[in-house]
Amino acid sequence: MHLTRRYFLKSSGAVAAYLGVSPTLAMGSAGVTTRSVAGGKTIVVIFLRGGADGLNLVVPHGDPHYNSLRQVLRVGAPGGGEGKAIDLDGTFGLHPRLASLKPWFDSGHAIAAHAVGYAHNTRSHFEEQDVWETGIIGNTVGSDGWLNRHLATSEGTGPVRAVAVGDALPRILHGRAPAYAIRGVSDLTLPGEGKNRERMLAALEHAYRVEPGAHSGDARQVVHEAGSTTLAGIEQLGAIASEDYKPDASYPQTELARRLQQVARLIKADVGLEVAEVDFGGWDTHANQGQGAGGTFGTLAQTLGDAVSAFCRDLGARLDDTLVVTLTDFGRTAAENGTRGTDHGWANCMFLVGGAVRRGPAAGEGRKIVANWPGLAPDQLHEGRDLLHTTDFRDVLAELVTSHLGNDNLQKLLPGHEFKRVGLIA
Repeated sequence: MHLTRRYFLKSSGAVAAYLGVSPTLAMGSAGVTTRSVAGGKTIVVIFLRGGADGLNLVVPHGDPHYNSLRQVLRVGAPGGGEGKAIDLDGTFGLHPRLASLKPWFDSGHAIAAHAVGYAHNTRSHFEEQDVWETGIIGNTVGSDGWLNRHLATSEGTGPVRAVAVGDALPRILHGRAPAYAIRGVSDLTLPGEGKNRERMLAALEHAYRVEPGAHSGDARQVVHEAGSTTLAGIEQLGAIASEDYKPDASYPQTELARRLQQVARLIKADVGLEVAEVDFGGWDTHANQGQGAGGTFGTLAQTLGDAVSAFCRDLGARLDDTLVVTLTDFGRTAAENGTRGTDHGWANCMFLVGGAVRRGPAAGEGRKIVANWPGLAPDQLHEGRDLLHTTDFRDVLAELVTSHLGNDNLQKLLPGHEFKRVGLIA
């Protein structure tokens, strides 16, 4: 294997052929007060890249203005015939091709938060993905990811705390704490020993090369130690890869399902995994989104629902300690556009699935939706075009980290925000 600086850097600091770490790993986290986190807990973030249409994922069929806003794209109210919304509470329903998630709602393991967002949405993919991944409003340049800040302000219980399954480390995991990007567990075995390990370490040091100058020797030593730690992580993951894995559920043949299966494998391996991230793109549906249950959007919805459902079945009892959450850039316009699609909008929905939901106050009251619904009447829409946000997304993120992972260092995790409890999870 020929290792070059360009190869290492092209995947935000990838190590070997299949693993990446945060480029700022060598900086350390000096001066940060850490918290001990709850052992055995994991958050799995699925980022729906492109801005998913929350009004057709969790359909407000009880709102009298929904049908008039979406003459073509609307999902029919629950009732007879195919392609109708799957009712959750008499007001909201699931997209018909999210049927595989309905049993998890019925068992209390799933809940949806609606009308979630924040007050300064720019409707720009790049800016809003940065905001949702850093938890910082305004200038996100140089900011690390909020999940990495969790890692940097807490003490874990195992050697592999954070993993993204994909080709590169996402912004949400960039920062001072070690975080790995892997394409798949089965790809992680290292070729040979001895000289190959030394070559990888030398290539890593070259990739993070420190120019000659004051204290450059110390800096190189830090980089060298970081590289050793990283390679130790690869070897830990490689040991898992060398073992046969038979999932306890049948997964669909989709890339999202394959990635979630890798996450399930790591959770079951007891390596101390606390946070995992998986990207799922294609949600920027400006044209030909699909009528009712059909089209591109219907395919995306089914891919999401079937993959998450298989993942939950695969985990079995371990779902009690796992929480799946969906994030996306922004919502879509309340009204369909002239090309049978939807444009960049404002507030949106979020799905949460896992044991923490079942134990939470919302599930205890029998609720499947948490929403301070603002309404879809013309005078209720933001700027006359978008679903208004009534829940700040940072309040949801704070609840995930504090209530599930046990890290209450909120001013470090999500600085500059006055928190309000949402009541989604225990």
